[in-house]
Amino acid sequence: MARRTEWQRDIDDGIRKENWSLTGPNRIVKVVPLTMGPATSLGGYITVGRFLINKTPREIERDLGLNQNFLLSGARIYRFTRLPMTHEYDYELTALHPGGLAFNPAHSDPSYPPGSPVIHQWRIKPGVMIPVDGNRVLDLRPQDRFPYDWLI
Repeated sequence: MARRTEWQRDIDDGIRKENWSLTGPNRIVKVVPLTMGPATSLGGYITVGRFLINKTPREIERDLGLNQNFLLSGARIYRFTRLPMTHEYDYELTALHPGGLAFNPAHSDPSYPPGSPVIHQWRIKPGVMIPVDGNRVLDLRPQDRFPYDWLI
């Protein structure tokens, strides 16, 4: 099979539609430590809420491939108030691929181990911030589980 040219990849990226929503199980969310202060907009890595259902902060940390003890004191989950536009993010494969790359202990950052192969992740591009709903934040203590009904 012939390799695709850069312009072909650009066209595919331009017409790709993510299976995101602002309500329901495909709601895009941002996970941060519970100790983080309030936010009105966020960037960085995002995922879809359905991948977090019924997980504790420790399980979320493991499955997203976050630094060990990143969510030790709990997790704060933010909802976005609008969907990112195609020029504002990059698809970074699944959490199994930190930074969108295959994990190699010799070359990869050990702070970000491979996560779950089924959890898709996207990265909001540097310098871009997407508004979040600061009034409808979900705070999970270490023993709490992510509830499905928060996504609705």
